[in-house]
Amino acid sequence: MKRILFSLILILIPVVLLAQVNRSRLSFDYFQAGEYEKAAPIFQQLYEESQVRTFLDYYVRSLIALKDYDTAVTTLRKAIRQTKDQTLNVLLGFVFEQSGNLRRSEEAYGEPFKHFPTTSRGIINLANSYLTYGKYEQAEAIYALGRKMIPDPDEFRMELAGVYFAQRRYPEMLEEYFALLLNQPQFLPTVLAYIDNALTRDIDGNLLQIVKDKTITSIQELPGIQVYYEILVWVLEAEKAYGEAMLQSIAIDRRGGKYDSRILSLARTAAEGGDLESALEGYHYLVKKGIPQPETGPTNRNIPSPRIYQTARVEMLLTTSLKLGKTTDTKPDDWKNLVDSMKNVAEEFANEFNLLQNLIPETAKILAYNLSDFDHALKTLDKALENKNTPPPIRSRFLMEKGDLLLASGDPWEATFVFSMVDMENPDNPTGSEAKLRKAQIAWFTGNYSWALTQLDILKGSTSRPIANDAMELAVLIRDNLSETDSLKSILRSMAAADYLIFRNEPDQAMVIIDSLINQYPDDPVTDDCLYKKARIFLENNREDLALPVLTRIAEEYRHEFWGHKAIYELGCLFQDKLQDPAKALEYFEILIKEFPHSFHFVDARNRMRTLRDSGNRLNPNTHP
Repeated sequence: MKRILFSLILILIPVVLLAQVNRSRLSFDYFQAGEYEKAAPIFQQLYEESQVRTFLDYYVRSLIALKDYDTAVTTLRKAIRQTKDQTLNVLLGFVFEQSGNLRRSEEAYGEPFKHFPTTSRGIINLANSYLTYGKYEQAEAIYALGRKMIPDPDEFRMELAGVYFAQRRYPEMLEEYFALLLNQPQFLPTVLAYIDNALTRDIDGNLLQIVKDKTITSIQELPGIQVYYEILVWVLEAEKAYGEAMLQSIAIDRRGGKYDSRILSLARTAAEGGDLESALEGYHYLVKKGIPQPETGPTNRNIPSPRIYQTARVEMLLTTSLKLGKTTDTKPDDWKNLVDSMKNVAEEFANEFNLLQNLIPETAKILAYNLSDFDHALKTLDKALENKNTPPPIRSRFLMEKGDLLLASGDPWEATFVFSMVDMENPDNPTGSEAKLRKAQIAWFTGNYSWALTQLDILKGSTSRPIANDAMELAVLIRDNLSETDSLKSILRSMAAADYLIFRNEPDQAMVIIDSLINQYPDDPVTDDCLYKKARIFLENNREDLALPVLTRIAEEYRHEFWGHKAIYELGCLFQDKLQDPAKALEYFEILIKEFPHSFHFVDARNRMRTLRDSGNRLNPNTHP
C-alpha cells in the first residue's frame, strides 16, 4: 500500500509543478498586459503556496498599481513578521511613499538600519533593495556602515562605485575603482568594462576626460603603479590617440610589464583606425624583441611568446603593404623588397596556416597588381597549394585568389575551372556561394547574360546576405539594360567591360568607359548605374570630395531607382565616417529608414542612427529625455 501511495505521489508531483508553472506564466502575462486585477490573486496564491519572494514582489506591485495600499501594507507586515527579511521593509517604505504617507515611508526605510545584517552578502542585498527604488542615499549609508563592520578596506568598493554611477557622480565612482585597483589590479578588465558601460550613458560627454584626469593625477601621486598606466593606455585608445597609446604601452613593457599581447591588440586597432605608423611602431617593437630561445636556467628576459612574435611579423608585413598602397611615391623596388620579406616569412612559417592565409594571397596580389607579374603571382599560390597539410578552408581561400588572378590576367576559362573546384568543395557554405558568384561574374564579363542571370537568380537565395545582395544588384543591372532594340548589346558590353576593369584594379580606364556611357546615353536607364559605379570608384580611391556630388545627384535625381537607397546610405556613411558631419549623416539615415524599409542597408543605417543620436545626446544634454 505504501509503495502504491509513493508511486501516486511521484506521478502527481510533475502534474502539480506543471500547473504552478502555467499559473505563473499566466500571472506574468496579465501583469505585462496591465491587467493587475487578474494578476494579483494569482501572485498571491503562488506566494502562499511557495513562499517565493518574486511572487510576493509582483503581488505587491500589482496592488500598488490597483492603489490597494492597505492590502499591500498588511501583506508586507505579515511577511516581515514571518521571515524577518529586512529588505521587505524597503518595499514597505515604497508602498507608503506611493500612497503619499511620507512619514510612514521614512520610518519603514529606516527600519533595516536597526536590524543591520552581519554578512557582506546581507549588506549587499539590503543596499540593492534600496537601489531598486532609487534610494541612493540609503544605499550609500548601508555601505558606509558595512565598511565599519567588515575589516577588509576594499570591501564594497565595486558596489559603492555602482551607487555613484547610478547618480552620475563619476569622480566618486572613479575614486572607488582606483582604490580597488591599487590593491587588486586583477580587477582591471572588470573595472574598464564598467567604465565603458558608463561612457555609453554619459549624456554630458565629459566622463572620458574625467577618467583621463583622474588617471594622470593617480600616476603623479603613485608613479610606480602599473595598473594606472594601463588605464591611461585604455583612455588614449578610446580617444583614438594611437601614437600616444603605443608609446605608453611600449614603456610599460620595457619596465617589465609583459605587455606584448596588449601591444599587438593596440597595433591592430591602430591599423583599423587608419594610423598605420603607430601600428607599425608596435609591430616593429615586438619583432625587434625577438623570439624566446630554449635556455637551461631561469630567465627574466622580457620577450614575446612565439605566437605573438610570429603574428607581429606577419601583420607588420600586411600593414606595410597597406602603407605602400596609400603612399604616392612608392617605387617598384619598395614592393619587391616587401615581397622578398613576405616570401622569407612564408617559408619560415610554412606550416602556420592561420598566419599564411592572409600573407600568401597578399603576396600574390602585390606581384600581380603592383609589379604586373601574374605568372609569378600564380606560381606563389600554386606553391602554397602543393602543401597537402593545408586546411580545407585555407586551401579554398588560396584557390579563390588563384581564380581571381586568372580572371584578371585574361584567362576566364581556367578561372571558371578553379571556381568550380571551390564550388564543389564547399557546397553548403559562403565560400561555395562566393565561387558561384564569381562564375556568374565571368559570364557577365564575357557576354553570356542569360547564363549569368540564371546563376544570379539562384544566388539571390544564398544564406550569405552580402553575396545574395551582390547577386541581386548584378541581376538588376543586367535586366534593366537588356534591350531588344540594342541587338548588339553595346551598352551591356560597355558596362561589363567597365566592371572587368574595376575587377582588374584599373579604375582610370573603367572611368573612361563610364563617362562615355553617361555622355552618350544621358536619358537612358544606364545613367544611374554608371553614376553609382563612378561614385564607388571615387570612394574606394579615397576621393570623397569627388564622390559627394555624384552620390548627391543619384539621391536627388534617381531617388526611387534601384541605386537611390544605396546612394542615400553611402552619403550617410560619408558624412559620419569621413566628413565628420553627424547632423547631415543623421538626416540621410533617417531618409533611408523612413522611405526604404526593405533596403539591404536598413539594419546598419538604424544602428548608425542610434549611435549618432546617442552621441548627440551626450554633446547636448538638454536633448536627453
